[in-house]
Amino acid sequence: MNATPTDTLDHNAVSAKETKPSLWAKLISKFSVSYWIAGYCFLITLPLAFSLTQNMDSKGIYLSLIGVVNLIAGMAFFVQFPLVARYKRAPLFSNIDKSVSQHKKIGQWLGLVFLLHPLLILAPRLLQSQTEALDVVLNVLTQPQMLTGVIAYVAMIAWVLMSIFKERLPLSYQMWRLQHTIGFIAIAIFVTLHLTTVGSHGQFQSLFNVWWWGLCAVAVVGSAYNYLMKPMSLAKTPFELTSIEKISDSDWEIELEAPHADFDFKAGQFVWLSTSKANDIDYHPFSIASCRSELPKVRFIIRELGDFTRSLGQLNSGQAVYVDGPYGELTLEKTAHAKGITLIAGGAGIGPMVGLLKQLAENGDTRPIRLIYGNRHWDQMVMVNELQRLERRMPNFRLFTVSEQAATKASYCGRIDLFAIGSSVDMESIPDWAVYACGPAPMIDAVAQHTKALGIKPKSVHFEQLSF
Repeated sequence: MNATPTDTLDHNAVSAKETKPSLWAKLISKFSVSYWIAGYCFLITLPLAFSLTQNMDSKGIYLSLIGVVNLIAGMAFFVQFPLVARYKRAPLFSNIDKSVSQHKKIGQWLGLVFLLHPLLILAPRLLQSQTEALDVVLNVLTQPQMLTGVIAYVAMIAWVLMSIFKERLPLSYQMWRLQHTIGFIAIAIFVTLHLTTVGSHGQFQSLFNVWWWGLCAVAVVGSAYNYLMKPMSLAKTPFELTSIEKISDSDWEIELEAPHADFDFKAGQFVWLSTSKANDIDYHPFSIASCRSELPKVRFIIRELGDFTRSLGQLNSGQAVYVDGPYGELTLEKTAHAKGITLIAGGAGIGPMVGLLKQLAENGDTRPIRLIYGNRHWDQMVMVNELQRLERRMPNFRLFTVSEQAATKASYCGRIDLFAIGSSVDMESIPDWAVYACGPAPMIDAVAQHTKALGIKPKSVHFEQLSF
């Protein structure tokens, strides 16, 4: 950092006005990483547990191990569908930001497992006759009953690669998402055909066939619900676009009005927005930049980062906007007992931080609250006047702006680094200090490293990236 803060931090931690979470919120909050892993492992090992109850002939240690891997990988493949299905009432899948992140990581591992699958199956035969390896492979792959497996194998590798390198494909996000979903539904059907006709369990245990076809049906019906039936339901209760204003060279502020009093949210959550009621492809996630007391008005700060956001200027006041949500766990219930809070926003990540800050103000929260708001250029800063009004309203709130430009208006010149975060924290309260962060992936990674270096507990650092 090249500059010093413009304000002196107040290190007197004051007891917070507690917000008591609901029973449902407590249940959801318990699904931390460890709980999520336990629940996920339970699901993907169900076929294995079932297989152990069946009297199946052993084919040796090697083939038995391959069978275990295949059962777990097959179940993990079908669990990939609900991970991105926005089932907010299912605790394991309700945190869509975390679920999508895990979906991406698990998908790459599954791609590797499927890539190795035929090699592991054929390995014993190849080792017995290395000189005739090619003949062995061709003989197996050209058998009629192997056709479904070959199609699933080739398609799986192709679609995994398209997922990994989607940023380099000449496709809009909507078209990529459509082909991604249709492709994996087709793969699911071919995988199921292969499992039930060639797989060792399916050939000898009809209950396994019922299991795999049941999972395939759930995947197909679930996808149809999300892409067709849910949008039809949401189209019956559209929100109204009441205002849209460009507040910087690359940022828009839009305001919607909820159609009824049933819509509710918690500060820090996000929704999926669409201006088309035809299907789910055009829905995009945006964080809410307001608090509950502003209902039925709901505000958003949106940066032009893609095809949809660059077309926001074509929207007109009074038109219908379709809303799916709310989702997300970047809420204040996580830190009801923290002694102080640092909010960190990078670029478009200012939206949920404003929502959290407004809710803290509404609660009359007296704890030390710090907002570190960074942008590459000073003219990208939005809502600064409103943030400064909140600073005057909240006696223990301090705003720190960070810009890479050598601008005298910013509190710091540079990036959001260890010094900036450390300056916002009462070092004596480190064990009980909480951090919220929203912004680009590199910033989130840096925040994780800096908070760890400061000694802030990982469970006290909360973030969402909305990188779907």
